[in-house]
Amino acid sequence: MNTMENALEKKLQGFQLIAQEKLQAIICSIPGKKDLIIEPGLIKPLEHVCAASWLKLKGIQRIFKFDADHIISRTAEHQVHIFLIHSKFEIFQQILMHIHELERQDPTDLDAAVKSFHIICVPTCFSHFHILLEEEGLYGLVQLHRYNWDFICLDQGVLSMEIPNVFSTLFLRKDTSLLPVIAQSLRVLQIICGRPEVILTFGEHSANLVKMMQTLSKPGNENCNDSSTEFAAFIIIDRDKDYASSLLTPAIYAGLLLEVFNRRAAEIELETHSNKISKQKLQIFQLPHRADQQKQSEKPPVGKIKAKLPSIRMNAISDEIYGENRYKHFAQASSQIRAQAKTIGLEVHKLGDMKLDEMHDYVARKLPKVTELKTKVMRHLNASEQIIDMLGGNFRRVQSLEEDILNNVARKRILTEIDEFLTSDGQKFNTLRLLCLLHLCAGISSDELTQFARNYCNYFGQQHLVIFQQLAMAGLLPMMWEEDKANTSVKILSNLPLPKFQQTEFQANANRLRLMVSTTGAEPTNDKSSLGNDNNVLESVGSCPSYVFNNLYIPIAAQLCSCLLKAQSAEEFASKVGMVDKLMMHLPNAKAHNAKSFANSIKLNDSNEIFPLRKRNIFIFVLGGVTYAEVGACNLISRLTGSQIIVGSDAIISGSDLIEGAF
Repeated sequence: MNTMENALEKKLQGFQLIAQEKLQAIICSIPGKKDLIIEPGLIKPLEHVCAASWLKLKGIQRIFKFDADHIISRTAEHQVHIFLIHSKFEIFQQILMHIHELERQDPTDLDAAVKSFHIICVPTCFSHFHILLEEEGLYGLVQLHRYNWDFICLDQGVLSMEIPNVFSTLFLRKDTSLLPVIAQSLRVLQIICGRPEVILTFGEHSANLVKMMQTLSKPGNENCNDSSTEFAAFIIIDRDKDYASSLLTPAIYAGLLLEVFNRRAAEIELETHSNKISKQKLQIFQLPHRADQQKQSEKPPVGKIKAKLPSIRMNAISDEIYGENRYKHFAQASSQIRAQAKTIGLEVHKLGDMKLDEMHDYVARKLPKVTELKTKVMRHLNASEQIIDMLGGNFRRVQSLEEDILNNVARKRILTEIDEFLTSDGQKFNTLRLLCLLHLCAGISSDELTQFARNYCNYFGQQHLVIFQQLAMAGLLPMMWEEDKANTSVKILSNLPLPKFQQTEFQANANRLRLMVSTTGAEPTNDKSSLGNDNNVLESVGSCPSYVFNNLYIPIAAQLCSCLLKAQSAEEFASKVGMVDKLMMHLPNAKAHNAKSFANSIKLNDSNEIFPLRKRNIFIFVLGGVTYAEVGACNLISRLTGSQIIVGSDAIISGSDLIEGAF
């Protein structure tokens, strides 16, 4: 990492200091003896903000994990309970029930100046929280606080707000209440790093975010000093503008880790008998002993402390093995991990051939480092073996099916194969994921969806019928029960064998931005169990960002970064992206343009030329969750263009996480 990259990384570390200051201001404003009760899902993200020792220095006496079934009693007369929770209605209700139970056990004087209960909501407090407090008769007893830690630096070049419900809230329920919070965090990024020369938005929500950021800017601060600007451009993309990058199966190591294991901030736990794939499968596809062990692990015996599971830190600084392999094609990464395991084994064997004085020196100086490295390598070896075990059997078949879906080849056969996957593999989220990809790329009819939904609900339960409408709201599936208002003549015409030239939005944008890297017609391999071990793929890893999807597709995020960094003029940039709808350019003190109108305004001397970009740093934000495949593709673009691309989002997701958001 060069000096400029180091300087930018240090600036981004400023988010942690700002988050600490915000939290300290809340805690120190609360008088009395304080206990902190944290929602389990917030523990790991909070560790990136502060340690338990820091909290105790600020006046927190005891720290507990929130459990709806366990009431934490007060140890002193005026003990204050501070709850730290996600801004979710269900959890807020659980907290109020918890407070009611505590009040029954130990009544508190409502007229006391010191409130006994405080709830810190991450990232914001909604108005209906205050209404619910009044309805529950707790308005004078409980005080609400809003807390937003903005961005957390999970890894080099990777920022996350760790807000898990943005996709389900914004795209499934059409609720925009979280947009102001995200706009505030992007505004903080501008304060830390300076305003960029241009902000590129793709999607309605992204454009609204920029409007909010402009509103949040204080009067008099519109003119930024160019020398203090770290980023040449911000790119903000709505998740629904590139669903393909979240639905396709990734081929890189970091992406496949998230396909199989659950992530908590920048850490994944290597559960022995359970993972994302096994949990979403029908019970009949589970091995009996594995299912029994899973049930036992859900409720450990009373009095026994559950052993901490081995984990992998998805951070290049704390785990060099992950850092070396995170964005490599899985075939390369797994073979390199195996080679490293052999090398360490040979290193340990050398100990037996050493003389006594050499052995003392080796044990004192080198052995601890070798032992630590061995532990990390063995965990990655275990993880890669579980990935192969969970995905290897179907990986080739899924890759081939995804390629046919992208190229719109043999729709009827594709639908049949998806039904076969439902029958033979029984994965709750990944089977739906393939159907959503098919609708995105080629479109499916309401009748086809109804037939699939019938089979799906027969397997997983009729309560899941509403999921199909939820996904339809996000544009991932067609509406199943559309009102039949079409007249008879239209129905007759629709049944005639007329050629259809309707193109989906995905196909249009994929053609305009040249996202498709078709390999149709290539000879199929006979190795059905290999997880992407293809020499043709491995040879092209260093040249095209589509390697993250086995040379099938380039993520829009990476392609837009490439267009921005390579463009020598606004006219050249417009020739590449000018035909893409809802792709807007926002410049300081100017109205939003599309790429073509911006190029025309330069010809008329109404705007200044910004290409080629003076700085080589770009910040890209994906609204609704970003995948490691997109991060890996952007990482390759940054290396090919000699630039630095920072990728941020409200959450890091996999394709199954996206579908699970509808449940």
